[in-house]
Amino acid sequence: MRGILFSWLIVAGLIAAGCSDPEVTSFSEVNQLPGKAWEQVDPALSLQMLNSKDKSYIVFQSEQAVEADYEIKDNMVIIKLEETVSTQGAGTDTHVYELTTDAKQDTIEVRVNGEQRPFDSVTGF
Repeated sequence: MRGILFSWLIVAGLIAAGCSDPEVTSFSEVNQLPGKAWEQVDPALSLQMLNSKDKSYIVFQSEQAVEADYEIKDNMVIIKLEETVSTQGAGTDTHVYELTTDAKQDTIEVRVNGEQRPFDSVTGF
């Protein structure tokens, strides 16, 4: 009985591992940028990318709430930013997303409300 249970656990683990996305290690909204990276952020620009040695940070300025997701297509990571509800009178919010990719992904595209948007600034730190 233990052998059957153990076999099922191994199969379940292999299935779960097969469903994971190995190309993108992580993509999530963060509250802080490391070190002196905040000095690189220009509040007058709506879409910026800050690159460090092992991570990229996407900074998006919006007067609305934002929902973020990503998709992988061949060698490209597509970041999807959807502005949802207006935060009237609250001013502009800064949304920061941390992205860690595999070497297979050499292109990052951002779509805001379904439309491709170029970065206003790409900076290393």
